[in-house]
Amino acid sequence: MRYLSIFILSLFHVSVSFAQEMYEVDVDERNNSIVITNTANDMMENGNYEQAAKVLESIFKNDPTFHPAYIEYYKAIYGTQHDSSKLIEVLKQGLTIFEDDDELAYYLGNVYQSARRFNDAIDAYSDAIAFSKINGEDYPIVWGYHFNRGNCHLKTAQYEKAIKDYSYALELSPDNGDILTNRGTSYYQVKQKALACEDWTNALKFGADAAKKYVDLYCKTID
Repeated sequence: MRYLSIFILSLFHVSVSFAQEMYEVDVDERNNSIVITNTANDMMENGNYEQAAKVLESIFKNDPTFHPAYIEYYKAIYGTQHDSSKLIEVLKQGLTIFEDDDELAYYLGNVYQSARRFNDAIDAYSDAIAFSKINGEDYPIVWGYHFNRGNCHLKTAQYEKAIKDYSYALELSPDNGDILTNRGTSYYQVKQKALACEDWTNALKFGADAAKKYVDLYCKTID
């Protein structure tokens, strides 16, 4: 299930059912959540990520079915120097409410991967992939589910699994030089030098400059 991040004021009492549980959302509380989330978004635009995260936290206690707050909270914490443990807790809470939410599962995988918890990341990305089969693979970031699971497989020396993930990601994002670069690395690790060099060469055509060093080092001659 996917949710549009549109922040408008509600006019009526809200009754929402998720995960076979009914949530009663007071209209004033929902409007407050919208205001807080918009304020947090403005804070992030001005570089105030830590403060944005703090103001969002009240929503998860008082209005836990307000989906946009989870997305903004992820943006506020992920990629900063802030402690990710709270973010993991919040994303897990979201996934108990929005059970088949591939986007939240993907973000959870990203947090685990950044923390080098690769097995946990693989599990989260696998959930995101499974949910995307239900929700539809036309969502623009679905290729990233496969790409990032492939990255975790690559980092844990599961090269054949990485190749499968990268190959599927390429079906969803065909001209992606980053995918080609990493699949080439995986091919090289399983002694498929010709295929590796083919991927690296194609990656250069699509603007992936990182592939140049591999072409220069390994692809001058093909055994």
